[in-house]
Amino acid sequence: MPIDKTAAKEDWQSGAKAKVDKLVRKYTARTDKIAKATSDAAQKAYVEGVTDPVSQKLRLIRLKELSDADLNAAMEAKGRTAYGAGVDASVDKYARRVDPYLSEIDAIVPKLKPRTRDAATNVTNRVAPIAVGLQNKKKALVPR
Repeated sequence: MPIDKTAAKEDWQSGAKAKVDKLVRKYTARTDKIAKATSDAAQKAYVEGVTDPVSQKLRLIRLKELSDADLNAAMEAKGRTAYGAGVDASVDKYARRVDPYLSEIDAIVPKLKPRTRDAATNVTNRVAPIAVGLQNKKKALVPR
């Protein structure tokens, strides 16, 4: 007897939705998530996964199966609620992560040369110091 694909789809949907509380409970109960995600084995598996030719080809095939209309429909169906909820949940993390860069800009701006009427001079004297300062800040935040 062939598999009832409609039933399989409905079973997957109802089963996945029914298990969301269990998923969250089990996930939050784990205390080794970061250790596992940052292990040498996890990094190796990640690199292997993204460099695997079969995975790359399948990604490309799946992307080519989509259209702009598909992407737009998904955004309309999920984007408003998921994105807004994600932003609300991440606002403190954003503030913590952006703080060093905002502080760096605040330290650089008072030292910038005055604006001139020449765009190239302004880029060299005003934009470049900010860009270089932010790049150096990023490098300083990554342990070597």
